[in-house]
Amino acid sequence: MRVLVTTSAVDSHLNNLVPMAWALRTAGHEVCVASHPNFAESVKSAGLTFVPVGEELTGSKGLENDPDTPFGLGYDIAETRPEVLTLDYVRDTLTAYTQQVCEYMADDAMLKDLVRFARSWKPDLVVWDAHNYAGPVLARVVGAAHVRILPATDHWARMYARYRELAAEHPDDPGPDPLADYLGGKLAAYGAEFDHEMVVGQATLDPMPGCLRYDLPDVDHWPLRHVPYNGPTVIPTWLRKKPRRPRVCLTLGSMRRSLGMHGSVGGEKLLVEDVLEGLSTLDIEVIATLNADQVPPGTRIPENVRLFDFVPLNPLLPTCAAIVHYCGTGTVAASVAHGVPQLGIPGNMWGESLMMGKLEARRAGLVADESRLIEQLKQLLEDPSFREGAAQVQKDMLATPSPHDLVPRLEALTAGNRRPAP
Repeated sequence: MRVLVTTSAVDSHLNNLVPMAWALRTAGHEVCVASHPNFAESVKSAGLTFVPVGEELTGSKGLENDPDTPFGLGYDIAETRPEVLTLDYVRDTLTAYTQQVCEYMADDAMLKDLVRFARSWKPDLVVWDAHNYAGPVLARVVGAAHVRILPATDHWARMYARYRELAAEHPDDPGPDPLADYLGGKLAAYGAEFDHEMVVGQATLDPMPGCLRYDLPDVDHWPLRHVPYNGPTVIPTWLRKKPRRPRVCLTLGSMRRSLGMHGSVGGEKLLVEDVLEGLSTLDIEVIATLNADQVPPGTRIPENVRLFDFVPLNPLLPTCAAIVHYCGTGTVAASVAHGVPQLGIPGNMWGESLMMGKLEARRAGLVADESRLIEQLKQLLEDPSFREGAAQVQKDMLATPSPHDLVPRLEALTAGNRRPAP
């Protein structure tokens, strides 16, 4: 069968898709990846066929880490407090995110090119990044089966499920459905109609650790083992030698680089230079993967810190006793895959505090407190219960079906869900 993979030009989202794309490819299926034109080298370097669609995705276009609400939208997609989740709040949150985040990730120019290509190439299955809503629209337009793959915790579906619950409690005046309006408008241009499948796919591939998944109504979740992929890498000689002191990784992750975000987190409360200074007080070796934009000019680099623009996490993490990171989903999942205790410094983009809180409850890591960051890192390094907790979460992940295991299910889903194009 022919499989079209759609994603936005964000490295961490592509890295999340590559193992599934290769599982399909090695099973004998034809696979190509469609994304913004400036993503050509990233896709080709993964050994996959690339199709440029839409215009280049450049910079963050204001999608910065606002201290009060993600991206400065005024609403938080990861909000969970019942007293806050009123019908108006949930509806306005979904409206803001579809109009700003969804449209930034996949605008009309991208959708138009995707449909034009898909009509000629005729994919049987569309695998779409869950933040790229051009995927389900083009699948419906060309009659292909489609599944989404999560790049992060499923707050989209959780928030939409909450909206549907609240709207059902107000049958006389439920108000407009934000996703039906947004996606319905795109579908109408091609003679197609909106339904719930457009939001959650015909199935949802979920590579998040089990403790970070949501059990949601009307969502067919398929647990998927996270397979860390870092792009083309070379393992340096020094990484093949056993470290003389406990090794700790410090990383901002690739998501921030892709979106042009720099070295502040948690609403400007904790800066890279402060973290480096604190780490200098411990008898450890720190491998910091930070580029020039993420280290302010004049920052003092301590003696026990080795600074690299990039080191692949997959070979680095097995040598580490702990990792300090800024809660990027790919970094969290890779750390789980290698059983490394995590100290997460939550930002405010996609529910990072919730994510790290659940790992803390499993004794696999800690949510960083800026006033006692170094004390917490010592705790991770010295208390064996954190290594045990991380090993248990790792064991849970390794018991999850691999991308290879899910290929037959995708083949069966595709065979049963092809439909005529409108």
